[in-house]
Amino acid sequence: MSKPSRDELAVYADENRLIADYHKASAALAENTAREAASGITHETPEYQRLNQAVIDAEEQLPKRFRKAARKGL
Repeated sequence: MSKPSRDELAVYADENRLIADYHKASAALAENTAREAASGITHETPEYQRLNQAVIDAEEQLPKRFRKAARKGL
């Protein structure tokens, strides 16, 4: 197997950064949901909506081949 080129490594690094961004957004949404549920909040708050939109935006930034996996929990 040949050594990856700088361009291939750059693509790989960028894809991993996008996956990490998606996981961070998902984790922030989950933490907020847990906090709100523990506080007895049962409706979508502006903070929940903002974090949910961040997850959607992060998913849209993922390369196409990762989007289906992201919806299933990557």
